[in-house]
Amino acid sequence: MRISSLYHSSAMLHQMNQNGAQLSKLMEQMATQKRVNVPSDDPVASSRLVQLNREQSAIEQYQSNITRLSGNLSIQESHVTAMSDQLLALSDKLLAASNDTHSDKDMAGFSNEIAQMLESLVSSMNAKNEDGHYIFAGTKTNAQAVVFDEKTGTYSYAGNDATRSTTVANGIEIAENTNISKAFSGSDNDLSMLNLLKSVSDKMATPGGDYRDDLKLLLGETKTASDKMAGVYTELGGKQNRLSLIDDAHSDIKISHEQVIQELSSLDAATSYVNIQLYTQAVQASNKSFMMISQLSLFNQM
Repeated sequence: MRISSLYHSSAMLHQMNQNGAQLSKLMEQMATQKRVNVPSDDPVASSRLVQLNREQSAIEQYQSNITRLSGNLSIQESHVTAMSDQLLALSDKLLAASNDTHSDKDMAGFSNEIAQMLESLVSSMNAKNEDGHYIFAGTKTNAQAVVFDEKTGTYSYAGNDATRSTTVANGIEIAENTNISKAFSGSDNDLSMLNLLKSVSDKMATPGGDYRDDLKLLLGETKTASDKMAGVYTELGGKQNRLSLIDDAHSDIKISHEQVIQELSSLDAATSYVNIQLYTQAVQASNKSFMMISQLSLFNQM
């Protein structure tokens, strides 16, 4: 069987191209310090790396959500703490005012102090976040949570009981907002405790006003509101603890993924250096052989 010089040339060029491509691949790997730069380098590892990187991106988004939610809950905690302190101070003031030895002037003073406490309490319930949205109005964040009707002289809750949630892990959501209106409400969310507080304050300002029975009732409602606010604070603390645990789990998984990514994509520099030397020699040998073969002719074979 005769083998033409064209076959020799084609075979040599094919081998030279293969050696050159492999050498280029090794040089790219050395430059990037990565074993897998394109899917064809290792299809199985490449597919796994895509999956891991997608999971890492999801974890980063979850952790970003956790950071934002934890900050919002911290703001809520600070306002709930302030309201709890205000209720305790109010309870002490009401107890002091319940003494029968006070004069009308004294009671007028108590009335003024209690009215200021009521205003402070309402202000805390109408607290806003840095974006100017009302914190305790449910999902109606652009609406003031507590409003006062000048005609009826009563307070009412203008928010709602709906819940906003944030996804903090696959299939796990945690409520962003906290309902505090129920701590001050009767059966119909009418903020009865605030309205009774205003009524008692107004009666105290009137000489000879009959407020004793209402004051006793108010003391009980104030304690109930204080207990409910303590429950709200505990709930917020529970959310923060849960977020911390979930965030720690995300961090552990993230580290584990980074290790696997490193193992799949990292380059063995020593082995790659040796391979570069071998393929460099192969390319040089192929070039030399090609030059020699290309100079052959029928006259050289005679």
